[in-house]
Amino acid sequence: MAPQTDQLTVVECAEYDHIDVDPDLWVGNGHQTVFNSEIDNRDVLRASFQKGQLRLQATSYVGVIPINDRLVVRVKPRVPIGNLTRMVIDTGHSVMALSAFRDYSGRGTADDWAMRVYTDALIEYVDEVLDAGMIREYRDMTAEGHYPHGRINMTQTVQRHAARGIPNRASFSWFERTIDTPENRCIKAAMEIVHTHLKQQRDHPRKGDRTRLAKLSGLLVAFDAVPYDEHHLFLADPQVAGLNPLPDSRSYYRRVLDLSVLIVRGVGLALELDGDDVQLGSMLIDTNQLFESFVRVSLVRAAAARSWLASVLDGNTEGRVDFYDVPDELPHVRGSALEALATTDAGKAQPDIVVARPDGKALLIAEVKNTAHGQRSHTIDTLPERGEVEQAVTYALRYDLPFALLIHPWIRGKKGLVYVGRVRTIDVYDYRLDLSLDETMDASLEDMAEVVAYLARLEGSDAPISG
Repeated sequence: MAPQTDQLTVVECAEYDHIDVDPDLWVGNGHQTVFNSEIDNRDVLRASFQKGQLRLQATSYVGVIPINDRLVVRVKPRVPIGNLTRMVIDTGHSVMALSAFRDYSGRGTADDWAMRVYTDALIEYVDEVLDAGMIREYRDMTAEGHYPHGRINMTQTVQRHAARGIPNRASFSWFERTIDTPENRCIKAAMEIVHTHLKQQRDHPRKGDRTRLAKLSGLLVAFDAVPYDEHHLFLADPQVAGLNPLPDSRSYYRRVLDLSVLIVRGVGLALELDGDDVQLGSMLIDTNQLFESFVRVSLVRAAAARSWLASVLDGNTEGRVDFYDVPDELPHVRGSALEALATTDAGKAQPDIVVARPDGKALLIAEVKNTAHGQRSHTIDTLPERGEVEQAVTYALRYDLPFALLIHPWIRGKKGLVYVGRVRTIDVYDYRLDLSLDETMDASLEDMAEVVAYLARLEGSDAPISG
């Protein structure tokens, strides 16, 4: 059980782990679960019994999950991933956005994906600021004239006017409230940057950008009296930088200021669990879909870079084929032919990845599985799960291939290509992709592409098999 503060319990676990949590925190009267409405009916957590105890179990979604106002679950990937953010950006993988807040770290350079996240958050935060009230400060203003107001400065009046024989002119001063503050200049600069980013020409404009532009334009009107600081001198202000605390009455500025600083500095967003640079709505990531998409996208890029005479296809869509054939001569049992169900429904063979020639001939099929093979085994290298092998072998037979390839995330033991064995005529390979370190991720992807090219016997491919 993780720490409990102010009656909020925070529990940490890995994907698919069971979580021992007091049911009183998530089961209410009438034995009804008390879940945040945003996660209700979504497969982010499952309730089950184990050894007679009511338990929660995480699924493939990683991130911070607010169960209710008493319980928060932090789910981390069960396999080592060095750069989760890069995988999301490379694949364009969608995240499940929740309204509950959590802290994130800034990292790298803000790209289009990060700016998309920042834009929605900035609009929401600035709306909150305008509702609660903008920071204003009093400034000591001075002037001279025939109609003084505020406080008359007698010394200056006598020296500059009375001594010169001008009896109807005075020097005076007053305090004036203004929204021209470092905090508001920071927010305005961030809005201008986001507004410019949204206005950039794109081949495929994103849905909702026109609405976002209209909202930003409306919000900028409220900052008309705030000058634009092109040199971003406001970044040196201790309250903007978070070195000095904001007044308690203006504490709601903290979120928008932290976000605005990241935008102005052009810093990207890291999706890993730890961080304290900015507070945003929690984003949950389905690692099963993410891993499969990342492997496929990486091989598509490798095929283009290496000029493969083949395409990398998604077997769930364009690369799939009928699972069953209907023979010309149907089998006879007890003297009569049996009608094939496949005549009306041939089913579908849908490997995760199909590498095929332009004429449609499949050269390789791969099943991509984000499973923690051998995680609890006492041996370093273990067999892949039996069901995964059976599925891959069946697909290899259907595509008339002599081998089947599984792709898993590496956890421990041997990295790269592993030969599992032979099922009758089908050789089974398992590629264990090391994503544990950001700095070695590119080398791991390069090795995987070489292995795929070698197994598929692609023209011009003479790459050694890793290991």
